[in-house]
Amino acid sequence: MEYLHFLWVRLWADTMKILITGGSGFLGSCLAKQLLLGGHSVIVYSRHKSETIKKMGAEQVAGEVSDEVKLASAFKGIDIVYHLAANLDESNPKMYRQNIETTKNVISACKKNKVKRLIFASSIGVLGYTKTPATEDMPYNPTTRYEKSKVECEKLIKASGIMYTISRITIVYGANRFWKQIFSAVKKGYPVIGSGRNYWHLVYVDDVIDALYLMLKDKAENQIYHIADGDLHTYLETYKIISETIGVPESKKHVPVVIVKAMALLHETKCRILNQKPNVTKMTSSIDRLIRERTVSIDKAQKELGYNPRYDLKTGMKKTYDCLYLI
Repeated sequence: MEYLHFLWVRLWADTMKILITGGSGFLGSCLAKQLLLGGHSVIVYSRHKSETIKKMGAEQVAGEVSDEVKLASAFKGIDIVYHLAANLDESNPKMYRQNIETTKNVISACKKNKVKRLIFASSIGVLGYTKTPATEDMPYNPTTRYEKSKVECEKLIKASGIMYTISRITIVYGANRFWKQIFSAVKKGYPVIGSGRNYWHLVYVDDVIDALYLMLKDKAENQIYHIADGDLHTYLETYKIISETIGVPESKKHVPVVIVKAMALLHETKCRILNQKPNVTKMTSSIDRLIRERTVSIDKAQKELGYNPRYDLKTGMKKTYDCLYLI
């Protein structure tokens, strides 16, 4: 079935030379695989070379996105650039500026090499809390430093004069280290923060890759698309699905938001004093992502691109668990 799906997506797309910044990461490596299956020539530009990428057959260029000269050289002859590289570390004081400066470098390299289009991975977080399904024309309302950096990157790209597509992606789940930590926390009976009644959309990694691939279509030029699944759940419902997936009783414990945020602040302060990197799951920004309302409209991507999420939350979580522990 998976093979037939990949076969279908390659039927309509002309083969191109495509570069992915941050292509050795979780999302980037999955995208590289699908692009190669689609018959495209793929170059992965990332900080370190990856044995996984090498086995796929993609070309690799090791370099920093902050290196303007090397980046511009790597973009020669490229048709499409997927810009996925980003600093996600809210504890890093340089994160905000780095995300903006590296995006400026990517824009400059695209212009110098006459790249046909830049496809940028943004975040639905640029719109902040969304109690009604968020559409692409809603005003910016970011809350975290990371989300604010993505807003500035979007503005730079839209004002650059180059052809672009912006993909605003909700919380992505799949078989990576971060979700392994979440499964481990649920196994230990980690409490729900707040009431757990806030609604959100997540999206399984394979659906994100489908959407990014569909953005190669000409009709995606100079457009913004929201990417999520079609499966709206509360935080409590999500916790229950994860518990059922791993076969443990659902935690009935709740902790007030104010207490958890106070603990997060203490953790971050302690880490700053000791010059240590804080645990991402214990940071204030991570707590905010858990308790906020985040509902997303994917109507535009469905109508214009033919995007159709293949995984509901139960199916996606089961596949995530199987990939982490059983395969």
